[in-house]
Amino acid sequence: MLENSTQPSDMLTRNSTRKSKSDPVAPDSVLVDALDGFKLDTQRSYTAQVHDALQQAILRGKIPPRTALSEATIASIINVSRTPVREALAQLAEEQLVLIYRQVGTIVAPVRLSLIEEGRFVRSTLECANHVHLAQTITPEQIAEFGRLLEQQRRAVADGQMDLFCELDELMHRRLFEFAGRDHVWPMLEPMKRQFDRVRWLLAGQVSGHAERALREHEQMLAQMAARDVAGLGASVSMHINHISEHLAALRQQAPESYFVD
Repeated sequence: MLENSTQPSDMLTRNSTRKSKSDPVAPDSVLVDALDGFKLDTQRSYTAQVHDALQQAILRGKIPPRTALSEATIASIINVSRTPVREALAQLAEEQLVLIYRQVGTIVAPVRLSLIEEGRFVRSTLECANHVHLAQTITPEQIAEFGRLLEQQRRAVADGQMDLFCELDELMHRRLFEFAGRDHVWPMLEPMKRQFDRVRWLLAGQVSGHAERALREHEQMLAQMAARDVAGLGASVSMHINHISEHLAALRQQAPESYFVD
């Protein structure tokens, strides 16, 4: 289980902010909102379900960095004992998504900038290699599916549905690996890109024009793939992934500084 050497008194707060540094939100209210709609499946592991629900809420920014996570509150909200909650939080600590302070409490970990850079490097390397190869083998049916995913993204952007756009973005990137017969690469990438994903979701909700820009880049990638423009596609994919660095600077101007570390 991961713990942090920083003094708990410096890290653990009972208030969290969502979009404004001056607008405190009680952590229990944040948890209620984030877990709204959760339905427990009695046929599946309770620990796994609690873990998945909390992981997605953290990755999507529904539970902001440094929000206090009460085992008792979470257990009450989703109607389970504290044991699966404690086990789920231990797993999230191993994934560097929460920080656990013995005898004090647990908070959502701030976004680690060094891990964003690792995620950017891994994604840029693997996606460039995969997509350049795919451009040489992609079928008309796959091009058509790629186009349908982009049309759904256009509608999501036009309707202001940023959560849906991010889900479709994720699906598109996964499908491009599957088109190339590399079905297991995307799941292998997921542990290495979690901090990267946290920033992507925050960008979609807080940085104006991020989704529109990403959509334009997806459209360019489709056109180059259909034309089998290998050189142009490689450059476009690299630029698309590496834009995270530029957008991160804009995000840090809008989100509380406490959201980030190193």
